[in-house]
Amino acid sequence: MPLHPEAAAFLEQVARQKAHPFETLPVDTLRRAAIVGAGASPNPPVLARVQDLSIKQTDGTSLPVRVYTPLGTEPFGVCLYFHGGGWVLNNLDTHDDLVRRLAAESGCLFVNVDYRLAPEHKFPAAIEDAYTALSWVYDHAAELGCDRNRIAVAGDSAGANLAAVACLMTRDRSGPPIAFQALIYPITDCDFERPSYRENAEGYFLTRREMTWFWNQYVSSPEQMRDPYASPLLAKSLAGLPTASILTAEYDPLRDEGEAYAAALEAAGVKVALKRYDGMIHAFVRRVQQFECARIAIRELGQQLRAAIGSK
Repeated sequence: MPLHPEAAAFLEQVARQKAHPFETLPVDTLRRAAIVGAGASPNPPVLARVQDLSIKQTDGTSLPVRVYTPLGTEPFGVCLYFHGGGWVLNNLDTHDDLVRRLAAESGCLFVNVDYRLAPEHKFPAAIEDAYTALSWVYDHAAELGCDRNRIAVAGDSAGANLAAVACLMTRDRSGPPIAFQALIYPITDCDFERPSYRENAEGYFLTRREMTWFWNQYVSSPEQMRDPYASPLLAKSLAGLPTASILTAEYDPLRDEGEAYAAALEAAGVKVALKRYDGMIHAFVRRVQQFECARIAIRELGQQLRAAIGSK
């Protein structure tokens, strides 16, 4: 269908800013711009508690997380959230509003994970942080007020990549069980020749050129791009993975790989709910002030999480 009017208006606003080509700017400049552009929306939902905590690791470093406790009665189902940003940009604050809304809609406790970013920390640093956070939630479920048998993972874009790979990793390592995965326009492959990459290469917010740049920041070699823990669509088997909800956007370079991952999961016997948001662009879900579809998507995803891991 045609580009949604809300998406067209947003893209026109972006075009008026006449920004320098993305890949020509220093990483620190890009990160500052991402933070400035992600201001909190008015009237955030009411939650019982929001806490900033740190996971102490064996090497002496700390992994920051932000825990969102909804209104209701413990123990809650719990969802780990991994933010998008091409493995390079964003932090707990850029996705704070989205995670608050998901916690309120789902009635689940959320743990927002501030994983290490590339290029300072190359693959597989981010996914190892994701697995560390998953193990910590499982081990500290009682303290957090959640049920270790009702764990989900979620994320958008590169964060959805980490969520998907966390499911593979914990299956392969016989680690903490994951009951549900929610993937918002996920990166699942490194194939820049898919139709959605060609059709939406320029002019729809995320570009093919930018995705190539993100991948080059994340991995140390072209061979690493094809590692299943970087491109989960290339895993030899997807059997035994948790039920999935996958959301894609029509005018998004990542559309086809997200939908291919849904098909591959189904072929492996995994139950999948796939929804394409026609007329929409990449990154629309966390922009509730610009996109009514964002509110709809958050509400629907919250309902799915409530059904999968909510109070029984």
